[in-house]
Amino acid sequence: MDPVTLVTARMVLSTPEAEDVELVAEYCTDPLFERFMATPWPYRVADAEYFLSKVVPVGWATGRELTWALRSAPVGPLLGVIGWRPRLGDIGYWLGAPHRGSGLMTEAVDAVTDWIFATQSVDTIGWECFVGNLASLGVARKAGFTFTGEGPSHVVARDGGHPISWHGVISRGDPHAPNPGWPA
Repeated sequence: MDPVTLVTARMVLSTPEAEDVELVAEYCTDPLFERFMATPWPYRVADAEYFLSKVVPVGWATGRELTWALRSAPVGPLLGVIGWRPRLGDIGYWLGAPHRGSGLMTEAVDAVTDWIFATQSVDTIGWECFVGNLASLGVARKAGFTFTGEGPSHVVARDGGHPISWHGVISRGDPHAPNPGWPA
């Protein structure tokens, strides 16, 4: 599949590029990534290089994982990343620390889920995060996902396990508005 660019009111979602390596490496050394993400730890520049040179292009070429960079302009600096894994039927995302708290990721989630429902033959999209990741939970809630409970993660953690995670789903036609029933 050829990469797709999406445009929102405040962002351009485009393919992460080799030029993003320093920001990917910087953002992924955030201590929150150690606690809440399955990314390598400690995260090194070589991990960012592998992600940008192998994971992203192979994911798009095979349709296995479609990954977008969040940018404030077409050639702007990387703000964060969002991806859809059709095999798992879910989305995942992260935002660099300087860009959190302004609703950018919710806007990106809305754009990606709208694109998926408009172009792919799926009726639901899943979401999960390790228990305790309140920022990820807040984005999913605001984007209109319905909380479906706690259970083992579908994504394999760096230790090879499946830690207890929060799960949610959004269905075709659901509004991008919070639903009740989320953990406090």
